[in-house]
Order: sequence, then structure tokens, then C-alpha cells
Amino acid sequence: MRTPPNKTRLTICTGLFLISIPAMAAPQLEEVIVTAQKRSASTQDTPIAITGMSEGALEKFGFSNASDISAQVPNMQVSGPYGEVQPIFSIRGVSMSDYSSNQASPIGVYNDEAYLGAVYTHGMSFFDVERLEVLRGPQGTLYGKNTTGGAINIVTKTPLIGDPTAFNLKQGVRNYNGHAGDYGVESTLIEDVLAARLAYSYSRRDGYFENALGGPDLSEQDFQAARLVVNWQLTDSTNMVLKYSTARNDALGSPSRNEPRGDLSKNPELVTALETSGVGVYDKPNNGFIDNTGYSRPAKNLDYYEVEDNFTGALVVNSDLLVNKIEYVADAYTLTAITSLADSDYSQAQNVDGSPDQLLEINWGVDTQALSQDFRITTTFLDDFDLIAGAYYATEDMQLDNQYSLYETPPDTRAAATFPGVTGYYPYLLDFGVLDQKMDTEKTSAALYSQLRWNVTTNLGIDFGLRYTDDKIDMTYLNISRLGYDGSPRGTYVPGNNTGVDNIFIPANVAGQSPLEPGLLLAELLSGNIGLDELLLTAQTGYTHGPYTTDSATPLSANEKEWTGKIGLDYRFNDELMIYTSYSRGFRAGNFNAGVYYEEREFENAYASPEFLDAYEFGFKADLWNRRARINSAFFYYDYTDQQFINVVGVSNFLENAGGSKIFGFESEMYFALTEKLTVQIGLGILKSEYTELELSDVQTVNDDDDVVDLSGNELISAPNVSANISVDYDIFTNDYGYLSMNLNGNYQADQWYSAYNDKIGYDKIRQAGYGLYNARFTWFGSDDSYSVAIWAKNITETEYDGYAINLQAGFGFDYFQQGAPRTYGLEATYKF
Repeated sequence: MRTPPNKTRLTICTGLFLISIPAMAAPQLEEVIVTAQKRSASTQDTPIAITGMSEGALEKFGFSNASDISAQVPNMQVSGPYGEVQPIFSIRGVSMSDYSSNQASPIGVYNDEAYLGAVYTHGMSFFDVERLEVLRGPQGTLYGKNTTGGAINIVTKTPLIGDPTAFNLKQGVRNYNGHAGDYGVESTLIEDVLAARLAYSYSRRDGYFENALGGPDLSEQDFQAARLVVNWQLTDSTNMVLKYSTARNDALGSPSRNEPRGDLSKNPELVTALETSGVGVYDKPNNGFIDNTGYSRPAKNLDYYEVEDNFTGALVVNSDLLVNKIEYVADAYTLTAITSLADSDYSQAQNVDGSPDQLLEINWGVDTQALSQDFRITTTFLDDFDLIAGAYYATEDMQLDNQYSLYETPPDTRAAATFPGVTGYYPYLLDFGVLDQKMDTEKTSAALYSQLRWNVTTNLGIDFGLRYTDDKIDMTYLNISRLGYDGSPRGTYVPGNNTGVDNIFIPANVAGQSPLEPGLLLAELLSGNIGLDELLLTAQTGYTHGPYTTDSATPLSANEKEWTGKIGLDYRFNDELMIYTSYSRGFRAGNFNAGVYYEEREFENAYASPEFLDAYEFGFKADLWNRRARINSAFFYYDYTDQQFINVVGVSNFLENAGGSKIFGFESEMYFALTEKLTVQIGLGILKSEYTELELSDVQTVNDDDDVVDLSGNELISAPNVSANISVDYDIFTNDYGYLSMNLNGNYQADQWYSAYNDKIGYDKIRQAGYGLYNARFTWFGSDDSYSVAIWAKNITETEYDGYAINLQAGFGFDYFQQGAPRTYGLEATYKF
């Protein structure tokens, strides 16, 4: 097999670097201290798969938001249904496809040890950061929220008592008329007693997407945040660190890209008849494909970052977070108490159909209030045993209010030819109106946990972790109603639908068939498959809702009690090499379906059970050549059961559990300090994933709600077989005034699917082909490190890629995509004094 030229050049260059090592100076790699196991330790002494990044590394890679995290972490992906503010993380193939605001991620995100449950807040805490930690694998012991995929720890800056007054100022400008700033001041206010820090950050730019209909560009950014930190030495033994953060994003959201899938060539005779009838056919250009209102984006010759958008509005997130950490240090033990309070809200006007028509437009809205309390003790006893034990309690109340405006532009009658099953739907989509969904949930989680480390010998250690979790979720209010486009009430589905049909309406039909297929109808009658109940459906056509009401459906509750934990063994051969192996088990709590449905459901159909993951891992960590090279690698196998994900069928959403899946993988992070001026970092991730048991609805057979597709053998969502990253740092020039440093970095993701259907039944386009992103940064550092000036660029090659996709063909005739960012570049200056 021929080796690609780029790979050949990389191999040759790496080989030359390694050959020349003995003749060069002897630099050493930076030691990164993490608190992943609730103790401060080097990543090289922590027997788990973890990537730690210091403030300097974050600066070097130009990380400015949560979506940047995956760039230098193997086997990690980030997708976004709404752009940067609500990232969906995937680690080692463990992900979520649910875009609902009430769903918890399988990847726990923590800000200064406070769990961020609301996924729309995950992009709001990434400022004034001191350190970032990414843990891969289930977290079923020490962390506040039990998770299956891993954890992301965002550790923000804390002033040290005794340090003098210090200021840091960073100001930058960028393309798209952008500018950003990070400012901080800290000081010791009372000697040996009190220090404080105040930080402010903002980032603004115009949008990436030109709106051909006029008006401002879309996908803007207008983010600002502030944090006050107080470090108070209450007594000689007791310290308190209080952090209050407030953040706001308020800018035009990202538009959608509509790729029409209604194939006009499927039934040309019917298409011709409909076009000549002059009824319900719209005179719009097309390329042979249309959505259900006749729109065809490819026929408009729009650029990749150009849209025709009539609805996208502001994406607004407000987030307030208070974290208070009290630590009492005694001779024999340490007590730690962490309290967090969070209040946040999110709203967005989203033009889901990505067109100038009014096919599907959604106003999203949710408010969240959360509280958590973690209390733990850390101690060493009998010299050889280290113990962490604690109790955790958290509550989260969420009030969801979404409005889905459907078919304000009437459907094109040619949809009867492109999607024959929807013929009987046409009359009920004329002036349908708005689905108004309101849902309140209350979650509580209580847990007892412990992890014991037995230092059997100086070199051999064993970890035992055990956690008991009691999770409860109450759906206290649910109402799904139909309104007019002007907001006038028309009827209520939940509660109120007494038809026995969980659908938006019963279409015009004969014995449930729409359109009528006489031969099939006769065969079904003769075989007895169609009886009185099916024939009665003919008389029950129309909307399934009852009279309008604001009453709630019957409240539902779920209570899950689970044991999880881990056992691990590690052995250090010498200062350079440690190996480890572990078994761990984690789970993600169950949840109620926050998608739209049309009939009050029994518990088992309204609730998705918890998902579980059993992980087996073997890895090693090696510092070689006098700490000039570092190789951290791991092999892992996951047994994944009851994975939760959202399945969109027409205009209905189903939160479901996959029966089972398996994931095999390998990853490696390699660092080389080749000279005093040159360092290279390489990451590689390999995955093999498949569903072993999964059946979902066949969305192409709209006349048969019970028809399913066997998806066993398909790959998991956001689980590319290969991911890789590389970073090269080189000090180009040095003199008495400072030095010029260069960083070139890139990352590659192989093909990945955004749906569990993979390439079956019309889902073959819900994917992203393999692609690479390449970035550069040149920085001049002053000789005393008091200032720096940098120029940078991201996505230098202007790679076009999609970060998220949904098949909306059955209900609307198109596939929905969210595009990645184009090339960006800028200049920034930093001054510290």
C-alpha cells in the first residue's frame, strides 16, 4: 500500500528528530499537576487515563471555549447542535445524541469541583482558567455525578495569600470584526489572612454566515463574564475559597443548513400531474430534490457560509455560579466541604429548516436552579493506606418551555410523490400552528463514596473504590398543547388526547393506510390483519388533541439505587515506567423524555432507564531519556448497556435505550523535548465500536408505527475509528530582549456517524467524512515574561466540515446540519505586572 506523502514526511522528520537527540541539549518535559483523584499529583503518578493542560498549554493552543478541548485529546470529539454554547462531548465513543436541554451528559463537566448539570452552561465557564483535566472512562466513585464517559475538570485561578498585587491584561483583535479581552487583578488584602482576585473576560465578533435575505450575519458571538475569588485563611488549620462567577451570552445564533431529500425523480408522472394542476406547488428552483415546502438550497448557488434565513434570533444564556470550598487540615486527616449554587437560563430562536420558508421554527427556553454539597475526608492510616471517603447531595430543578412552529408555509403537494406515505397528512398541515411544550422536572442525587489505596510495597499499589447512589427524578408538570401562529389556544394533546393514537393527527386514510393501496388493503382484509379497530381509524381522521387546558399530565417519578466503583492495580518499575490495569463501572441516571409526543404515556414509554458501562483498561506511563520523552498509552474494552439517546421520527421524539454495545480502543499521548528549543506532541486514538443489540423505528414506513430496523453491527455515534493530533513548538529566535516562539498544531478525525442508523434507510448522509484542522501561533515573549504579542490562525486550510446532523426527512423532507467554523485569525497582546 502506498504511504501518503504527508505521512512519509512526518515519519522522516520524526526519525531525524530522534536520531539527533543525543547531540543536542538536555531539556525536560513539564510536569503537570492534577487533582483528578481528589489529591494533587503528577499526571505520571496518576494510574488513570488523563490529559492535563496547564495555563501555558491552553494559551499555546488558543483554547477560547469548551468546544476547543478535543483538539489535543485523543479519542475525544465535540459536536454542537446550537454552536459553541451547548457542546456535546464524546469520549471513547461514549456520547449523547439528545439535543434536549434537560438531558445530562455522559461526560461530567466540573467547574472548580462543582458539577454543571445543565448542558447549555458547559460553554460558559471557560475563562480565567488555571488548568484543564480530561479524564477518560466511567467515573463511578469519586465524582459528584455518576457518569459513563468521563469527566472534564475546569480549574480556575485562585490568588495565593502572601503574593503581592498583580495585574494581567490581554487584549486581542480578530477577523469578523472581532475583539476580546481578559483582565485580572489579585492581591493579598490582609497579610497571612486574606487574598482576592477579580477577573473579567469578554469576546465579541460578527457572524460567520452571510444572510442572503439581508440583515446582520449569523453565528455571532457576544460573551462576557466575571469572577470574584476570595481566599481566606480562617484559622491556622482552616481555609476557605469562595468563587462567584457570572456569565452571559447574547448574540444571533448559528443558522442551520437544509439539505433537501425529497427526490422528484421517484414518481415523475405524479410530479408532472401535480405541477400542472396548479394546486399547492410553489415556483422555486430545485436541483431535483426539495424539502416539504419545495425549497432546494443547492439550487440557490449559495456559498458554504451563506444562508437564506428568515427566523434565527438571539441565543441567550445567563449563568450564575457560586462555589465555596472549606478545607480543614489536621495532622492525621483533611476535611473538605464544597458547596455550589447555580442559577441559569437559556433561550434561542432557531430557524431549524434553514430556509426563507416557515417550515420548522423553534423557540427554545429553559430555566435551571441547582445546588450541590460534597463533604469528604482524606486520611492515611497504618502508613500504607490512603483513604478518601465522603457524602454527596445535589438537587436540580428545571423548567422547560419550547414552542415548535410547524408548516406556517403550507406544504408543497409534490411531497406526495417524494414521500408517498405522507399523502394523507396534507390537509392537517395547512394552518397547523404551534406546539407549546412545558415540562418541569426535579432531580435529587445522594451518594456515599470511598476509595482506598493500599500501598502494598514501595512500587505496588491497589485502589478499591465503591459508591452507592440514590437518584430520584420527578416530572411534576407536563403539558403539550396546540396554539395558533398568533398564540391563540386550539387544543391540548397531553393531557387530553383520548384517541389512543400517539401522533400529531390521524391522517386521511382507509383502514390506517395513507395513501390507499387497494391490493394491499384487500390482502390484509382477507388475511384478517385488518379488523374493526383499523377500519374505525378511517372515521377518526383529524387532530388527536382534546380541548385546550393548562392542566398537567399525571406526574411521574423514578428512583434508581445503584452500586458502582472500581478496582485498580499499578506497579512502578522505576522512576521512568509505571503500568496499571483497572476495572470500573459507571452509570448515567435515567431521565424523562423531553421531546414532543402527543398522548399521555405510561411510565415505561416516558422514561429512559439508566445506562451502564463496564470498563476494562490496561495502560502504561513512561518518562524516558531523562524526562525528555513521555509516552502514555492505554488499551480499553467497554461493555455498554442501555445507552440513552434521542430518536427523531417524523415530528415525534423518543428518548430510548439501546440494548447493548461494545467498544474496543487504544490511545497514546507522546511528548518529545527534542532540544531546548523544539518539542513535539503527538496523540493517537483508535476505536472499534458497534451496537450489539439495537432496534429502532423504520422512519420510511410511516403507515406502520411498529415497523423497526435492526441496527446491530452499526457503529456508535461520534466514534471515529481514528483520531490523531500533533503539536510542534519551536523557539525561532532569541536575543536579550526576548524570544519568538512558534506553535503549529493540527488534529484529524476519521469518518464518523451522527446517527445510530449509520447508512440505513436514508441516513447515509448523517455523517462527517474524515477531515483535519490545522492551526498556528507565533508569539514574541519579553525577556522577563512581563509581556507577549501573538498572531494566530485557526483552520488555516479553510476545511469545511459539519459538527452535527439530524435526519428530519420523515416529517419535513430534509436533513439538518450545523457547520464548523471557517478560518479565523487575530492578534493579541498580554501584559503582566
